[in-house]
Amino acid sequence: MLGLVIMNNSSFKEIRLNAENETTIRCFQATFDITIPIIVFIDLTLALFAVLGNTLVLVAVYRFPWLRTITNMFVVSLAVADLLVGLNVPFYVLFYFDLPLVCSKYSCLLRYWFVIYASGCSMLCLMGVAVDRYVAILHPLSYHRIMRYRCVSGYIAVVWVYMGVISSLPLVGIGETFDSAKECDLYYLHSSTYALIVVAFHVLLTLIITTVLHCIVFCEAWKQSRAVAALKVNSRVRQEARMTWTMVLVLGVCLLGFLPYLIVISLRYLDETYQELFGFLKRFIVCLYFGKSAVNPVIYGWKNRDFRIAFKKMFHVEETAVNFP
Repeated sequence: MLGLVIMNNSSFKEIRLNAENETTIRCFQATFDITIPIIVFIDLTLALFAVLGNTLVLVAVYRFPWLRTITNMFVVSLAVADLLVGLNVPFYVLFYFDLPLVCSKYSCLLRYWFVIYASGCSMLCLMGVAVDRYVAILHPLSYHRIMRYRCVSGYIAVVWVYMGVISSLPLVGIGETFDSAKECDLYYLHSSTYALIVVAFHVLLTLIITTVLHCIVFCEAWKQSRAVAALKVNSRVRQEARMTWTMVLVLGVCLLGFLPYLIVISLRYLDETYQELFGFLKRFIVCLYFGKSAVNPVIYGWKNRDFRIAFKKMFHVEETAVNFP
């Protein structure tokens, strides 16, 4: 009887050790290569610029009342989304290394929750900017009647809540396919239904609408700016046209930073043949995505006169008196 008990205890210990070994084996181990330090350095550098630049934008709008316009409400929302991206980068790059969090389901889910949440909010806010510019350029007399602070703030609030719900679905098990034995990558983390229909469709549809609206606005702004230049008249039309050029440039940077990432992710779900190649390329393409968040504040300071004045005042305290029209 005692021998049987000892045998049973030994069997139980053996089963438990086998289970622990299996768990250890099933835990993905990140492999180190020479490109990882380079990518991490680039990502962290871009994150630093994104955090500093977008914080500067938010502080400028907070300090200077003349920046609190309808259009700049969307700019502030974009800056918050880009700031969220920058803050997430140090956590994101940790998964390139062999650390315990690589095998954690919820840490892996949070890695891409930030990406999807910030990306969705950026896209929808850019669409709001496109509508704002469309009304300002094509229907200037109706602008203040259509684009009101209450409506715009309500739209922005809905965007952040809506994307919060969409991006949080995998956290409650919807569209989540986590496997600790595989890399913490979007391809292994989310089902094709969630990634292609819920995420990619939202982003692609938003980009199409935004691009079409901006093309219409771009053409009309070009005509109006040429007419104003010919008449040598400095009017509100010229100011609206300058703001439109700025936001078109922001859209161009967004397309350059986000479309390659979206294409590679979509190809991974559509073609399973070159998964290692797609995974390798994605590391470099993500740098473009992070770069988008770092470049936007530079665009505001370069192309937007109001932000340029505000930035100069923030760095030159002695220039306290500015007669702003």
